[in-house]
Amino acid sequence: MTKVSKIFHLYLFSVFFVLFSVSCFANNLEIKNVRYFANRDSKGEHRVIFDLSWQNAWRNSRNYDAAWVFLKFPLGNGDTHAKLAADGHAIIQLPNSNSPKAKIDVGKDGNGFFIYPAENFRGNINWRVNIKLNLSKFGERIPRTQPKIFGIEMVYIPKGSFTLGEPSEKALNYGAFYRSNANGEPSGLVEINSESAINVSASDGSLYYRKATYVGDQKGPIPATFPKGFNAFYAMKYELTQGFYAYFLNSISSDATFERVNFGGRDYFENKGTIKLKNGHYIAEKPNQPMNFITWDDGLAFADWAALRPMTELEFTKAGRGSRKPSANEFPWGTNDSKQLARIVDSENNLTLINNWTEDKLSNQTLSFFGASYFWVMDLSGSLWERVITIGSPDGRAFKGTHGDGELGERGDSTNEDWSQTKRNKNGHGYRGGGFYFQGRAEHEFNPYSPIAYRRFGGWSGADSHIAYGFRCVRTAE
Repeated sequence: MTKVSKIFHLYLFSVFFVLFSVSCFANNLEIKNVRYFANRDSKGEHRVIFDLSWQNAWRNSRNYDAAWVFLKFPLGNGDTHAKLAADGHAIIQLPNSNSPKAKIDVGKDGNGFFIYPAENFRGNINWRVNIKLNLSKFGERIPRTQPKIFGIEMVYIPKGSFTLGEPSEKALNYGAFYRSNANGEPSGLVEINSESAINVSASDGSLYYRKATYVGDQKGPIPATFPKGFNAFYAMKYELTQGFYAYFLNSISSDATFERVNFGGRDYFENKGTIKLKNGHYIAEKPNQPMNFITWDDGLAFADWAALRPMTELEFTKAGRGSRKPSANEFPWGTNDSKQLARIVDSENNLTLINNWTEDKLSNQTLSFFGASYFWVMDLSGSLWERVITIGSPDGRAFKGTHGDGELGERGDSTNEDWSQTKRNKNGHGYRGGGFYFQGRAEHEFNPYSPIAYRRFGGWSGADSHIAYGFRCVRTAE
């Protein structure tokens, strides 16, 4: 994907210029015109400058979208994650650009940064970004090859209270959360007003849910360290795509791909799969297609590589509902009806917008056409099942919300101890939101759309690759 041009010498710097482009696809997020300035002195300053753009960005009174940007150096067999300096970054104003002022937030771990509009805005973004690197991990061996730069469109979910559960008997029978009375029966909904520990039991005022297969063990507590969605976080606007998973596969070691390529079954290409190996590189024939046929451990590996983390089922509710008052059988777009949706899986198995709809028309008034959530997160219901950290098992409740560090284990595994990796015999995830299986299958409560509060499989840790299972990452706002 990249070509190294001539090496220029400028004062104390060695400058590497490339034309490098990465796309996040759905809103045409692009990173190009990368220039790498590496100081010959390992104690000197190291920078990278590049152009970043995407379409249909926004900032309004409710929230904003952002790009999560991280860098990797192609060194040997597999890329090495790059650290960023805590400060010293800048935005260069481009001529004839109507882009708003930008803000950069570097993660405390230095593994990437968020960039987003600093003022109210709706439209297309085009910024030139000047980033200062922290290459101390390389010692005297400063990388002389240009870094790869990746960007993922994220949605900011602000700090604030929200409600679990919904007022319908049907939801209760599908494992929806409720506030218990002294006998374990529903006495209202559950308000999440902090990140404090939550008691789970059949006692007055506790969170509880009805016993059923696949919904969880009805035990607790949910520790204070478990992310509940009250504090701010960022969620991927779209599910992980096949194009971005191909980028991931091309970035990890050859040995790691033996673990992370689990989707080569006989019917893979007949069931929406498009990734193939060509001339030693993985390519996706339909890069916009949501990434199905990956295991839970594959998704965790991607999250670790991208310095993100998995989402909890409480965060799933917050991202879908926001501060909205729950209604019966409510989907993330705020109604109990899916007939208006213009974002569907079409007869060719492509997730697409029909009837000439385009995302520049997305607004708080058009959520039910786009299938977008209260915060404009796409496809939380429908498309593919959302894999989430469950509160319904000890392994799930042990999750502390740690972020990936950009580096995988020897065989391409995630390395966070609190993540419920099935390779370690942990069962800490579940499924929310429903998913599309195949053409002609009758619609029901879980195909392809499932309401926000339904937890029919909220405590089931089936981890295999499947036509209707996907993945979405989040990151705690700092």
